[in-house]
Amino acid sequence: MKTMLAYVLGFSMTFTVIAGGMYVLSEKYPWMFGNSQAQDNSGKLKSTVSVPAVLGGTNGSETAGDSSQSGNETINTLKAMLAAKNDSIATKNDSIQALNSTLAQLQKKSSDANNVISQLQNQVDSWKSQRRKDLAAAYNDMDPGAAANIMKNLDDRDIVFILSTVQKKQAAKILGALDPVRAAKLMASLGQSK
Repeated sequence: MKTMLAYVLGFSMTFTVIAGGMYVLSEKYPWMFGNSQAQDNSGKLKSTVSVPAVLGGTNGSETAGDSSQSGNETINTLKAMLAAKNDSIATKNDSIQALNSTLAQLQKKSSDANNVISQLQNQVDSWKSQRRKDLAAAYNDMDPGAAANIMKNLDDRDIVFILSTVQKKQAAKILGALDPVRAAKLMASLGQSK
C-alpha cells in the first residue's frame, strides 16, 4: 500500500513539475509551441518575434525593430547553414558517383581478367589433350610389353586416357602385359569412362 501511495505521489509531483515547466516555457517562448502571437493582459493580441538566444535571438527587452532584424539574421544564418549542408551532400554524392564509377571499371577489369584466364585454361587443356593424344599414338606403335613397363610409372588416370585412345587390340595387349590386379582396376576405370 505504501508503495502504491509512493508511486501516485511521485507521478503527481512529476506531472505538476512538467506541466508547470511547459507553462513557463509557453509564456517565455511562445514560438516553441506554435504561437506566433501572444495575448497581453488586456486580452489584445500582440505580435511577438522571439528567437532563442542559442540562435542569436532576443532577450525580450529589445524593440520590435531589433527583434525583427535579429530574426532575419537568424533566418539568414540558418539558410547559410542549410546551403553548407546541401553543398556537403552534393560533394558526398559526387564522391559516391566517383566510387561507383571506379567500382564499375574494376568489375570490368576483373571480368576481362577472368575471360583471359578462361581462355588460357582452355589453351592449357587443349595442349594437355594434344600431348596425351601424341603419347597415345606413340604407345599405339610401341611393343605392348615395353608400353606396359613404361605405364607402371604412370598415373592411372593417364593410363586410362592412353588406353582409351589407342587401338583396341593394342590396349588389350598392353593390359595383358600389366600386373593383373592393376589391369583389372584399369579395366573397371575404362568401363566407367565410356
